[in-house]
Amino acid sequence: MKMKELHPSVRPYERLESSGAEALSDEELLAIIIRTGTKGISAKEIAAMILSSENAPNGLFSLNQLSLSELSDIDGVGRIKAIMIKASLELGKRSAMSFSDDDRIRFLSEDIACRYFQERMSWLDTEEVHVAYLDTQKRLIAHHVMCKGSLNTVGVCNREVFRIAVKVNAAALILAHNHPSGDAKPSEDDIKATKDLQKSGQLIGIDVLDHIIVGRGVSVSMLKNGYMEET
Repeated sequence: MKMKELHPSVRPYERLESSGAEALSDEELLAIIIRTGTKGISAKEIAAMILSSENAPNGLFSLNQLSLSELSDIDGVGRIKAIMIKASLELGKRSAMSFSDDDRIRFLSEDIACRYFQERMSWLDTEEVHVAYLDTQKRLIAHHVMCKGSLNTVGVCNREVFRIAVKVNAAALILAHNHPSGDAKPSEDDIKATKDLQKSGQLIGIDVLDHIIVGRGVSVSMLKNGYMEET
């Protein structure tokens, strides 16, 4: 059945107009991006196939990891629809990061820090360590990707973290790294690395305010959850 043959109450376009984009399912939103079906398959059916593809075991989240060619190979997608989907995903990332790139942002709560790093790191498929450097008012000065790889395989180089802090004249910093597995619970290595970094900061007068663990759809503040001392 074509989209136009559906009852208006279940058509994605009409539902978005009447109920707002947030009321639509992932499948409906993707169908709007796809626009048209092909060979007897509706746009909504194509969207369902994409989200249930073996290449996308985690649904919408997995689309960020699919290459253009992998998307193109899914039945009913092809080159043009794949390009439209990738472009829409990139716009979503940039829109989310526009919050993060505002140099006036102030890290006045753990929730703000979690949101900041969640928007930048939740879609990464490999582990990375990031640091946000702040002034005395907890405003963002700089954001650096320190390394790629897990804390226990790459490690956080305290000297480099604080070398950059001194260079940008930071009064404090917030560390973050992601768990591509999706589980945002801090590991023993995470806790030890955080305590070591916090002790180093105390020696040179730069506060390590928090360590955010970014999972899939959720982030954990180590400070808020009692894994580190408040400075």
